[in-house]
Amino acid sequence: MEIWRKIGFSDGEGKVYEAILKLETPTLQKIHEATGIERRNVYDIINKLISKGLVTYVTENKKKVYHITHPNKILTYLEDRKQEIEISKKEFETTLPDLIRAYETNKEDVSIQIYRGLEGMKALYEDFLNYQDNYFIGANFAIKKYLANFWIKWNSRREEKEVFWHDILSQKTYDQQLPNYYKTEKMKHYEYKILPKEFGSPHFIVIYGNKVGNLMWESPFIAFTVENSLIAKNYMDYFNFLWKTLPKPK
Repeated sequence: MEIWRKIGFSDGEGKVYEAILKLETPTLQKIHEATGIERRNVYDIINKLISKGLVTYVTENKKKVYHITHPNKILTYLEDRKQEIEISKKEFETTLPDLIRAYETNKEDVSIQIYRGLEGMKALYEDFLNYQDNYFIGANFAIKKYLANFWIKWNSRREEKEVFWHDILSQKTYDQQLPNYYKTEKMKHYEYKILPKEFGSPHFIVIYGNKVGNLMWESPFIAFTVENSLIAKNYMDYFNFLWKTLPKPK
């Protein structure tokens, strides 16, 4: 019955208790047959019920016959458990600050987020706007192809918030996808350099704050970010090396 689980008893304890209640002479064998629980397990369960004060036994013809105590004993048992829990809770509260300090000291400072589909990509780009500088490696402006309307509004907000976009493009992206209005009117808060023509992929990397994102602008569209200061620093070192090595655009 569901009630046994609600008051903290196992299904096996509930079955054995009810079998003892209903059987005329509830021996170990009869309880086993009535419940379908293995004899060894029935024996262990009975001992648990005895320790809780819910079952007793008498010996008849060299066999133990089990009986339940008055059902009110269950309420007494629950009240006793309640008091024990309150005492344990108070004792635990005294050690909780030490446990929290140990947890905060020893926990691994790494957080990973996964973004799926075009809606996931939108959510990730919204996160970019929370940071003053975005550093892209291999960015390809695929967002203009798959989320054209979103891109226009997003980039407008980026410019208004003065979020600076530092971009290392592939040669193919520069030739085919860099927005024409950048070439003619200039995007605000944007600078770029160009990778050698041998490099190009639908995948690219972005570093922002303590986060590193990996984006795949190809169906099924998936991205993930890792938040960790050391990992972000290593990627920034990589970005800075490339930026210093690559020539200025002509």
